[in-house]
Amino acid sequence: MKILTLEEIKQIGNIPINFVIGKERSGTTLLQVILNGHPNISAPPESRFIMLFHSRYGNIKSWTEKELINFCNDLFKEKAFKRDWNIDKDSLLKSFITAKDIATYPLLCKIIFYHFSFGKDTKLFFDKNPIYCNFLPQLGTLFPEAKYIHLVRDYRANIVSHRRVFMIKRGPDISYRWLKMNMEVENAKSRCPKCFLTIKYENLVSEPEKIMKEFCTFLNIPFDEKMIWEHTKNVYPSYKVNNNKKFKSIHQKVFTPITASFVHEWKKVLPSDDIFEAEKIAGEYAEKMYKYPKVFPAKSAPVGVFMQSILKLRYELIKNTYITVLNSPKLYIVITKYVWKNF
Repeated sequence: MKILTLEEIKQIGNIPINFVIGKERSGTTLLQVILNGHPNISAPPESRFIMLFHSRYGNIKSWTEKELINFCNDLFKEKAFKRDWNIDKDSLLKSFITAKDIATYPLLCKIIFYHFSFGKDTKLFFDKNPIYCNFLPQLGTLFPEAKYIHLVRDYRANIVSHRRVFMIKRGPDISYRWLKMNMEVENAKSRCPKCFLTIKYENLVSEPEKIMKEFCTFLNIPFDEKMIWEHTKNVYPSYKVNNNKKFKSIHQKVFTPITASFVHEWKKVLPSDDIFEAEKIAGEYAEKMYKYPKVFPAKSAPVGVFMQSILKLRYELIKNTYITVLNSPKLYIVITKYVWKNF
């Protein structure tokens, strides 16, 4: 594996890191794989290391060799990174050491991304993490040049996808999380509209060429049709060899050609009561912001105060669990050791 020179590292520092964000089960992994097929984009598999290690390493101003070694060691304890990125640890550490005198946390993150994409003419990095909707201010501080691709999917289809893959039955909780996560993004977008591009999942799978041309225009890079029509060839090698049934069920769409066949599935499989309940929670916002029409009358009664309080409490617990875990690498590793055994 090639070792980076100091001059190469300085050039890497000028490559922007951008982000794919959105409610989970909205097609973010599919989009990430499509992006990785572009000759000028490095879009590795999902890993949360940027925010996971930010609390420990993000504020270091002058790096020592010991701190660089510790960061590298911690990085390879993150199971998703170790399993899916296929980076040579010794080569990465040597690049870290080369960068020691100019090292910053954002620069080291970019070096990691570059090691994933050796051989590419990389002009943009992309990190995909749905839960980064909760960390947009921090990401903006770390990477002020970043742009964000916000993927949004019909909240009723999102319920169906969650139930199929994760066997989650609580429709109201999914709808409320959909609402709050998209509100987080829209709040950030209002502060920097030029930094965000919102893409509807339904449009992505129905008109992929049109949408990805808009995407490339937004980022000022040339469109390459291979990123769409040959995206299955660009599925990460680690994904291809992972034969765990649950893992395959979560990521099955990236292994098949892009299709719009599931766009309206929710109308057939989601019970009317669940649709009505979901629309009471997210319907008004979804219709206003993203033009997802409601099935039931616009004047249907909103969710009661008690149920709103319960949904808010559950959401805040989940959100704060994410924040706590990503601010505590040791806790994150303990939890993910259990989770990854089931993947």
